[in-house]
Amino acid sequence: MPFQRPKRRSPQRGPQSNAARPARPGRPGSRPNQAPTRGPRHDPAGRPAGAAPAGVVRQRAFVKQPTVDMSRPLFAVQTQPGVGQLLLAEINATLQKPMLVAQRHITQKDDMLLFHTNTNSKELFNLRTAEDLFVVAARAFNISPDQSGLKQIHAAVKNSPLVPTALRVFTLNGGRTPKITSFRVVTRVTGKQDFARKAVGIAVADAVRDNWPGRWKLVEEDADVEMWVTLFGSEIVVAIRLSTGGMRHRIQRVVDRPAALRPAIAAAMVRLSNPQPTDVFLDAMAGTGTIIAERAAIGPFERLIAGDKSREAVKALSRNLASVGGDLAIRRLDATDLPFQPGEINKLVTNLPFGKQVNNIDELHQLYSGVCAEWARIVAPGGMIVALAAEIDVLREKINATPELRVRGTFPIAVLGQTATIVQLERRRM
Repeated sequence: MPFQRPKRRSPQRGPQSNAARPARPGRPGSRPNQAPTRGPRHDPAGRPAGAAPAGVVRQRAFVKQPTVDMSRPLFAVQTQPGVGQLLLAEINATLQKPMLVAQRHITQKDDMLLFHTNTNSKELFNLRTAEDLFVVAARAFNISPDQSGLKQIHAAVKNSPLVPTALRVFTLNGGRTPKITSFRVVTRVTGKQDFARKAVGIAVADAVRDNWPGRWKLVEEDADVEMWVTLFGSEIVVAIRLSTGGMRHRIQRVVDRPAALRPAIAAAMVRLSNPQPTDVFLDAMAGTGTIIAERAAIGPFERLIAGDKSREAVKALSRNLASVGGDLAIRRLDATDLPFQPGEINKLVTNLPFGKQVNNIDELHQLYSGVCAEWARIVAPGGMIVALAAEIDVLREKINATPELRVRGTFPIAVLGQTATIVQLERRRM
């Protein structure tokens, strides 16, 4: 059902008609005895005309628009749950004059950052810990949780001052806005409201067709413009998607395997290792090679070593990493018994097997004990270790039992709906 605008009600009139009221004193050039155009100011009870009955408080539908510089685009990026802080670190380190506007979280779905920057929008696609890039077309606060909230959303999107800049950025980045622009709406809602999620999308779609420049046609698939609408409780954000699926799946795998790591998470882990051109970088549980591929993409290195205990995984690594240039070794490795000299590695980043990939908890304890002992042996003093683990309590127990290892940071995230933790370690200088 399309969004219905509220009907405008005429002011309440008193018992005395305009014709029966005495005319106001005339002014030069005015018609004598002309009936006034305004109704009475008060009703018979002495209340202002149109006022609510005694004892009833009338609610005002007030929507606060954010104070922003309309000439500067407001960008939004999304990443995996929990990775938002690491994405913010990349933004601060790589963009020109970044300014964080807001940081939002959708449980078990996405982290979202809203920000300004002087960096050319085309360069924002190079953010490796981000999975999607948007430009914000509307944002408003104080959205009511009752049915009046839909009217507020409609008004905020219809009259948003961010629309012209957002459409300009969209076209500058290759977007199409033909004479009749097709669009689709993706809607997400957090918090409790009296209206359905679908109703939010309808309100936004009607507002776009009512007042945005040009002609707009709502479609289900193959749209010229994709709008992501997120209602964070009482805050609405409408963003035009600039990226495609290629941003979140930028690592092209020739061979894929179950539970392969998302590139954005791999990139976040690599960044925590503080990449340097002198890196001798190891992933002994490389799987499909996503971590190694991200390290190769992020900058110069001295040597990359990718390995796995599974023969099938080693074959997959050879095919998936065939395009990686530089000194790359692919070997079959046992992460608990590595063929390296003490201190030979200075960076180690790995995705430890999750509980379901290990037969039982005793085997997991044995595995984590073995890898911690090897990390302490082969990583040079001052070297960095970054690991992703689902059984963080077990890993923390083994780290605490290994005096050579020091925890520098932990970052809880969600991987395919499962809670996990990125642990950043340093090999102590004994």
